[in-house]
Amino acid sequence: MPENERIDAPMNSHTAQNQLLHVANEGMSVSCHAVPSWHIPGFYFDTTGHQTAKRLMEADAQSACTAALAYRFTGESIYADKAAELIDGWATVNKELAGDDGPLVSAYLGTGLLQAAELIKHYPGWPKENKDQFISWMSEVFLPAWVTIPLRNNWWSWSLYARLSLFRFMDDQARFAEAAAHLKEHIDNSLAPSGLIPEETMRGSNSIWYHYFSLAPITAAMKLIHDTTGENLFHWTSPGGANIKTALDTLFYYADGHIEEWPYDKDQKFPKPLASDSWPLDLFEAMSKVYKEPEYERFVAPYRPITGNKNLNSGYYQSYAWIFPELQFMDE
Repeated sequence: MPENERIDAPMNSHTAQNQLLHVANEGMSVSCHAVPSWHIPGFYFDTTGHQTAKRLMEADAQSACTAALAYRFTGESIYADKAAELIDGWATVNKELAGDDGPLVSAYLGTGLLQAAELIKHYPGWPKENKDQFISWMSEVFLPAWVTIPLRNNWWSWSLYARLSLFRFMDDQARFAEAAAHLKEHIDNSLAPSGLIPEETMRGSNSIWYHYFSLAPITAAMKLIHDTTGENLFHWTSPGGANIKTALDTLFYYADGHIEEWPYDKDQKFPKPLASDSWPLDLFEAMSKVYKEPEYERFVAPYRPITGNKNLNSGYYQSYAWIFPELQFMDE
């Protein structure tokens, strides 16, 4: 449906909509935190510095994304104006991305701004020159960092999702197709036929988290591709035998009460207890819509409405693959 039309959701989604409006309204008082040089040090080398720097965009991305989504459902310009204000603030002020974790953080938080921009793309109150400035900023400051990421683990998953989000907003069909082809290569190269991600099995007590943190952007990217071109990778098997459903089922098995059976490092870090704002519920809420899988439905149903994975340190959404996942499927 056209982006500027209000969505009239069925009754069973009103609780999710109400929660969205609550978060969006809380974010209306947020002022842009953009800085000319955004320096994000490596988390494992300077945890405090990393968290402090990241919080600058965490607040703004959450406010912009939820405001834009609220605009999509209500049609009220006050929400679109807030999203545009925060997007324009970063596009105007920020000139440089730096620090070891800059490429990754700018991808998993920058997609929040990109989601917001896509949702207000046709809003009459957001001028073309502002959209062009946003594209120039993303293309000149963030995109070079995403493209040159050397790692092929969750970092590359986020890079590809961020690039697909940007190229879709730009209506750049050629580069979108190129990034989609790279995503298929990434699935083929990173997922084992067993469903495990070898690069992430070596991450100690965080290895289950990193499986989630790689699969979330991959699946979000797959939905972008399906929505944009019609190509359905959710049921695709790569030349090497990798299949995203197998990877999801493998993660699901351990998340669904079998953490102690994880075949690698024990004492895996996992949310206890699960809540509407904890991983991997956001991922499996979204995938319950894709696959109509009864077991996924059983797993997520008690925690609805599921809002998205919150960063326990800051209280803001940690990344922007699946925020209010139920509502992301309302126009289908």
